[in-house]
Amino acid sequence: MRKLLYLSGIIAILAACNNSGTPSNTDSSGVPAANHTTAVPITGTYQGTLPCADCPGMDYQISLFDDHTFSELVAYQGRGENVAEVESGTWKQLNDSVVLIQKKTDSSSFLASDGKLLLLDRQGKRIEGALASNYVLKPVEGGDRRSIHAGKVKTGVVFTANGNEPGWTLDLDKKKILFHSMNGDSLQANLPAPNPNSDSLKIYTTPEITISIRNKACADDMSGVMFPNTVELKIKDKLYHGCGEYLK
Repeated sequence: MRKLLYLSGIIAILAACNNSGTPSNTDSSGVPAANHTTAVPITGTYQGTLPCADCPGMDYQISLFDDHTFSELVAYQGRGENVAEVESGTWKQLNDSVVLIQKKTDSSSFLASDGKLLLLDRQGKRIEGALASNYVLKPVEGGDRRSIHAGKVKTGVVFTANGNEPGWTLDLDKKKILFHSMNGDSLQANLPAPNPNSDSLKIYTTPEITISIRNKACADDMSGVMFPNTVELKIKDKLYHGCGEYLK
């Protein structure tokens, strides 16, 4: 009995010391403080259709990269020609489950839950009620194309596109067109001036190929990843459809 009482006394003393001398690992709201939490990296590409006040919905995609940069794509359904807007910036984890993205004019925060991202309200709180499911972003594969782009940029490529069934790729630099498909079609041609040439549509025409690039959101029909440009190619009597983007 004396040994039991002695051990109980030691535990009580240690608990008192811990409570009096160690800072709390949570803030006043009960959320773990960022500087006391070992945050689990939340990287990947997430997308969904978010509510829109004056349109049927907002197609939204965000890629959180491991260097704490992000790429965001937004396209408003039924507004204009579904033009895609792309923005990049930096992100950080406020704690082990909340992510803040910082843009030029504002910021947004997300809660990571069950492999998904949940868009939080302006106060950083979870949206509840009947509409809560409309603010959930689901993960998709293939959103991180940085290494592929870096290799293309080194060779001078300024625009790249691809499609499926059959698989094909298109690269444009300032002088050349490079096309290759899985069914054996390939060509290289000089790049002419686009005609028409507008912010919403560029068409390049040569005897071998016609390339149409529209500033319209496009989803890869296999991965589901969204791109800012819709691309159509015509080579002889064959049409190829796919998605593309300009490289910086």
